[in-house]
Amino acid sequence: MTLFSKALPLRACTRLSAVTLISSLISVPAFASDTLDGITVTANRMPTENALAPTTVITRADIEKLQIQDLASLLSRFPGIDMTQNGGLGKASGVSIRGTNSDHVLILVDGVKWYSATSGSSALQDFPVSQIDRIEVVRGPRAGLYGSEAIGGVIQIFTKSGSVNKPTPYFSVSAGTKNTLRSSAGVSGGNDTTKYNLGYSYDTTNGINAQKDKNPDHDGYRNQSVSLKVNQQWMESWSTDLNLLRANARNHYDGYSVNKNYVTDSVQQILGLNNNISVNETWSMSFDLSESRDRSQNYADDKITTNYNTRHRYAGWINHLQLNDQHRVNIGLEYENDKIDSSDTYVEDSRDNKAIFVSWEAEVDKNSWLLSARHDDNESFGHETTGTADYGYQLSDDLRLTANAGTGFKTPTFNDLYYPLDGSGYEGNPDLKPEKSTSYGFGVEGTPSWGRWAVNTYKNKIRNLIVWDKSPSNVDVAKIKGIEFEVTTTLANWQVSADASFLQPEDDKTGNVLPRRAKRLANLHLDRNWGDWSTGASWKLRGNSYDDADNDERLGGYGLLDLRVAYKVDPDWTVRLTGQNMLNKDYETVEDYYSLGRTVMLSLSYQP
Repeated sequence: MTLFSKALPLRACTRLSAVTLISSLISVPAFASDTLDGITVTANRMPTENALAPTTVITRADIEKLQIQDLASLLSRFPGIDMTQNGGLGKASGVSIRGTNSDHVLILVDGVKWYSATSGSSALQDFPVSQIDRIEVVRGPRAGLYGSEAIGGVIQIFTKSGSVNKPTPYFSVSAGTKNTLRSSAGVSGGNDTTKYNLGYSYDTTNGINAQKDKNPDHDGYRNQSVSLKVNQQWMESWSTDLNLLRANARNHYDGYSVNKNYVTDSVQQILGLNNNISVNETWSMSFDLSESRDRSQNYADDKITTNYNTRHRYAGWINHLQLNDQHRVNIGLEYENDKIDSSDTYVEDSRDNKAIFVSWEAEVDKNSWLLSARHDDNESFGHETTGTADYGYQLSDDLRLTANAGTGFKTPTFNDLYYPLDGSGYEGNPDLKPEKSTSYGFGVEGTPSWGRWAVNTYKNKIRNLIVWDKSPSNVDVAKIKGIEFEVTTTLANWQVSADASFLQPEDDKTGNVLPRRAKRLANLHLDRNWGDWSTGASWKLRGNSYDDADNDERLGGYGLLDLRVAYKVDPDWTVRLTGQNMLNKDYETVEDYYSLGRTVMLSLSYQP
């Protein structure tokens, strides 16, 4: 199981309150959008302008500005998100929200659940960043809406879509350090009834030597992906959405023997079909079908050693009831099936989950709330009932108080339960119980004329925490508490965005910091336009962490400086030069795995 780790006392976090004082001296929000600026769908599982859970929207403009090459690193530049990576581009990566495990974060792609049924994690390293339109990140439990996995939060990735326009091509090409080449192209367009986007990308790099004390070669990576999104408006009350993404990747890595060449070929495939029907002014519904696949085949000197093929299928019927201008209700029925096919023999290779959920969203005077309850019937674990409660009070036009509470659960993976005994002595445990959580938080956010600021606190208790030794067991209780600060503004024509998180993620039994969790996280982004030119810089700080549960293997903290400059040749053509880790910091997020040093990329893009 991938894990992310006794932290600074929370009273020390108040030093950051100076940020909010400084912000009173300055003047228009910058960078990632917040929930008050537009419509989001992930926090409430229906479109809303009033999401009460802490939510960040990463736009396509943000992605183009930062020019970060992999999804996990991109996400870690935003509030409350930490990441680990096993040795540079294309290597196994994971993200943690508010100190929870990587498999406590639900990943959705255009509404489709994306993960491996064997490991429980998503192959973030294989997702093509060039195909992303925007990302919504919800921090805090959402199991009352989504079920298993959503203990720490939900990340939903939306791929590019079409618009009413003639067929319009676009492309981008980048080259730089480690013989890295990134290219993407596509076409989008549509009319009043049909909109479409077709995209393609190809990325390759020589990489770095990923692991210490192993074969000292360059562990390369390549990825070829395609995405398709079509929206068909059959009539005013009926529309259909088709979403497809497929990524084929080849990753070279260091295995047990220094004399062998180890390679993994993998496929990530996500397919979704949504029918949206408006019955009348009060009632609308959607019928959703989807499938996601995670395949991997491992080689040693061109000989197949293992292969894994996991499949997740979903069917859902979601009803939206607009009772009046102030009250809305969601009622959903869902069916899910996980199935695995592997070169290893698992005692069980399939399981079903059936669920019903209800949510109620309301805005009455200065009060707003979301209440949800969900009941899951899992073939392996029986019944689980979870809930979510969000409340907001509008103190003034630009100041709001929020409170959040929720319960969650996480079903053990097939590896946790049924992993067959291997040569290293590792074996699953079929007697495991689901992990369960109870969380609550409080926040205040403001949208004055000069920008936006927010402060959020939270506590999360996770019971039956699954911990691996040679075999997994439910032995621990984890307690996580923290505070987050955010501010965006414009100062002397510079767009400024800053955030900081302070955590205490502890094993309640030992008092040790949970593995691979940084106790302090911070980001600062500065950008300015100079006519056709734009310049920017980002500074990422990550405190120390530990690679193991005993806190014997310390991973030092680090700071990364990124610089960027762009020139708009004309309205359609843009040249960008970006440098990441410009101070060439040597750091590790996983013990004995190197990270990328200084990298420089030059890119040319055409976007009419």
